[in-house]
Amino acid sequence: MNQKLQQYMQKHNMTHTSIDLFSGPGGLCTGFKWAGILPLIAVEWTDTTVMTYSKTHNAEVFELSEYLVDGVANREYLEKFLGDSDRTLLIHGDINQVSSDMIKELLNHRYGIDSINETIDVVSGGAPCESFSMAGTRTAGDERDDLFSNIIRISRTLNTKMILFENVKGMFSKAKDGVKGAIFEYICDTFEDENVTPSYKLVSRNQNDVLLKACDYGVPQVRERLFLVSIRKDLLEQIKFNYPEKEYGPNRKYPYLTVEEAIGDLPKVEMACEKKKYKEPQKYKSDLQKRFVSIVRGIDNKDGMNTKAPEHLIEQGLYTSDSISSHKAPGHIKRKQELLALIKEKESMRMAYKRLEEEGTIAQYRHLFPNTIYGSRNRRLIKEEPSFTITSHCLDEVLHPKLNRAITPREAARLQSFPDWYQFEGPYVQFHGDRTQDRYEQIGDAIPPLLAYALAKEIVKALN
Repeated sequence: MNQKLQQYMQKHNMTHTSIDLFSGPGGLCTGFKWAGILPLIAVEWTDTTVMTYSKTHNAEVFELSEYLVDGVANREYLEKFLGDSDRTLLIHGDINQVSSDMIKELLNHRYGIDSINETIDVVSGGAPCESFSMAGTRTAGDERDDLFSNIIRISRTLNTKMILFENVKGMFSKAKDGVKGAIFEYICDTFEDENVTPSYKLVSRNQNDVLLKACDYGVPQVRERLFLVSIRKDLLEQIKFNYPEKEYGPNRKYPYLTVEEAIGDLPKVEMACEKKKYKEPQKYKSDLQKRFVSIVRGIDNKDGMNTKAPEHLIEQGLYTSDSISSHKAPGHIKRKQELLALIKEKESMRMAYKRLEEEGTIAQYRHLFPNTIYGSRNRRLIKEEPSFTITSHCLDEVLHPKLNRAITPREAARLQSFPDWYQFEGPYVQFHGDRTQDRYEQIGDAIPPLLAYALAKEIVKALN
């Protein structure tokens, strides 16, 4: 490691480097940092998500639209970012327009990495999942199917040691050229293409290995995601990666973390109200809750985790030991309030509808229900269990276990294992089809930090 980079890493108490592509609000970045992996460059195209990442991680924003004007590179703008820096550079724009040469030049001048004598340890990325998701249209030939190739392009340019690719379970079954499931094999084959240099080898393409459930790793949520890990072929004898061991669940080190353990200590917030101060609970319900809360409150450094709140947030007065942000409950129109009052504890809207049908009273309340009763909409969290999957639609899907309201962004963030010092930017609520991602959508789209941490620990082990 060159002296410039070594000083930078020591300042941030980090041991390894990464490039964070399709970074989202920074869920993977947070877990990586907890394990000692620092992103030098990140790429993200959504405006509000860039605001969240840059504010929380003190990243310097490079506006691709100011660098590329009518397809012509503005050299003068680029040179503003070529000086020595100890901040992550967040490129705001379309990854297809982020050239490999520009990435190399930025790494060289900012951090002293020339990609010949020295390289990035890991390139990570979760290309947009809409075209693979079971909830999406899953259109064959969707142009987003090939966005993942940018991860491989940049990795090969930098001669990086490892690649981590994340996506949804639905990728396993999406068709290519009329063959169900062929898109997954196509992606795996592209990672392992031997006709290009350097070439990489996947640790596994077995679905049982690469599909991870978040609750098995301390996240209070039953969320499944696939993670492909590949290693540069000339390093296969030196780098031995193992997928993380499942530590949570029946007959394991810890039981699953429940909804109540994850959000029960947060200040109580009624509909359309907000709380900004946190009070230590009189008593934790379990040692597991105490451990989780100490991690998300940034006061636990057990097991080598560096979970303290970033210094710049404290210095700028954005986070204190008793502050809580984004803990604002949505307001609901009268009709929605009446509907939520019908949904009992542990029920969903669909279950409530069926119960009222069986009781013979549905005609009295039918006007409150939508024409189509979706099973994923308006479901109460069950406090004694991990949450069901928190998605980008969580505002419409997830109800508080007891209160007649949807969850707050902070409650959603807790269920994703985001720390409380995280500064979510942008509007609380925005039309879902708008390019401006609201806080719920940012949180629901993210990789849970504790799941990212479990993977990052194994990456660090392998690199060491």
